[in-house]
Amino acid sequence: MKLENDKEGAAMEQKELLTVIVADDETELREAVCSVIPWKEIGFRLVGSAGNGLGALQLVEQLQPDLLLTDIRMPYISGVSLAQQVRELRPLTQIAFLSGYDDFAYAQKAIEYNVISYLLKPISMRELTEALAEIHGKIRRKFARLLPQKPEKSGWRELLLPLLLDGFAEEAQQDDPALLASLVGAGILAAGQERYSLTVLAIRLEQDGQNRTTPDMAYTVDMLLGKLCRSRSVYSGGRLLTLLIAEEEPRGLELAIDELRQSFARVLELRAIVGISHPFTSFCRCHAASREAVDAQRFAGESGIYHISQIAAESGTAQTDLGALLAPLDNLLRSGSREELEKQLVQSFGASSGTAESDSVTLQVLALAQRVLHTAVSPGEAAALLRRCRIPEPLFSISPPQELQRRVTALCLAARDLLAERRRDGVSLLCAQAMETIEKQYMEEDLSLSGVSEQLHVSPNYLSANMKKYAGDTFMNLLIKKRMEVAHALLTTSSLKIYEVARQCGYSDQHYFSFCFKKYYGVSPAQLRRAESERGGDGA
Repeated sequence: MKLENDKEGAAMEQKELLTVIVADDETELREAVCSVIPWKEIGFRLVGSAGNGLGALQLVEQLQPDLLLTDIRMPYISGVSLAQQVRELRPLTQIAFLSGYDDFAYAQKAIEYNVISYLLKPISMRELTEALAEIHGKIRRKFARLLPQKPEKSGWRELLLPLLLDGFAEEAQQDDPALLASLVGAGILAAGQERYSLTVLAIRLEQDGQNRTTPDMAYTVDMLLGKLCRSRSVYSGGRLLTLLIAEEEPRGLELAIDELRQSFARVLELRAIVGISHPFTSFCRCHAASREAVDAQRFAGESGIYHISQIAAESGTAQTDLGALLAPLDNLLRSGSREELEKQLVQSFGASSGTAESDSVTLQVLALAQRVLHTAVSPGEAAALLRRCRIPEPLFSISPPQELQRRVTALCLAARDLLAERRRDGVSLLCAQAMETIEKQYMEEDLSLSGVSEQLHVSPNYLSANMKKYAGDTFMNLLIKKRMEVAHALLTTSSLKIYEVARQCGYSDQHYFSFCFKKYYGVSPAQLRRAESERGGDGA
């Protein structure tokens, strides 16, 4: 028993400690920082170290630390560039710069990339320890602000809820001036704002597959997304509905949602599942957009983020209230395993067997399957699947009831398989497009994960994770692989100078190119050239 308690205590201690990675090209300083700083005493757990920006970036992606302590001017990759790329891959990771350059103007460029502190060399281990203790406090206070809070009394909820849920304004062709005045008065719309782009998010927080969403989590959502644009969240039907208001369609939305998801996972151990509506420009469409967001959320799989535009056929069907008995079926149909779905269907039909609600449950399961199908396939494909599964017209023309339930079960399983195939096809197409971009644009120095993600309308994290599954490696590593292969070919088959080869492969800095090449092939470009020349001479 004592051993089990000790293990639990150790696990709890590990969880409470903030994780940190140290990056510095000065080997002695890096080793001193790693070994001398009393990490545990000041609330940290050292999980890795790197001697250059590329290595630091790979460690951040792999280990997802709470803090990256890095030199601002390491070789090849500047601190600002590193901070930017860390922000794209791991928005929650905070960065502390450690540098001998008293250049605050330079550091100012990186403030938007989660730079929490700027420390100047030379610095003693005692001073660094004290600074890190302060940083620990800052991060903990940031985490504390993420904790749910009871919503303050405000009239905007009473105005926003009907807009999102009722659809009373949908018949209007444009926003009523009185409505806009009410929105301004309630603090939903900024005074004098004539142009606005609107987006609705549907957010569900889960733990071990159970819904843990509560009204007080709206505070955390609005605080995180409020850094991007005006955000107003309300609780309804076991989820949060968030209205985003910006002057134009917000850039970096997927990145902000990545940060939100990482924050809930790190601080509250909750998995956030987010659906995103199409952007729109009239408050009259709030209700339709909320339905889009809910549909998109239900379609989200492992990534936890889904945009309505990713669904092949936009859903305009009404939402069906399945109740607690049938609620799990929606997510299982869209992203669950075949075994889980079949088990839930047996449970749902079994719970209503022999009761007056039995036929109603069958009808509702069928309606759900049809609605889910129509979000992903054409009406013709949906009709063909109904015929294949022998769903009769009229519905209850066959008996016993168990036979109809068997056919509806077959329809649900077939629909789930079809949606899984479409989802795989969508991911394959997405990754194929990213691979094509690498093939065609590898020579462009500014080609990046974030840029390609923005082009494809997905978050950097989502693209990177799926690239690993699809191509076996991250976007960055695949880009480096392509550049190195082209460089190797040019070095061995052309008379181009090394700096010319570097430029043709997307590197303006010859030294950085040489570093990357040697890391990849084990020899420098010059060494490869000499070896090839010697082989040519021997052959002659």
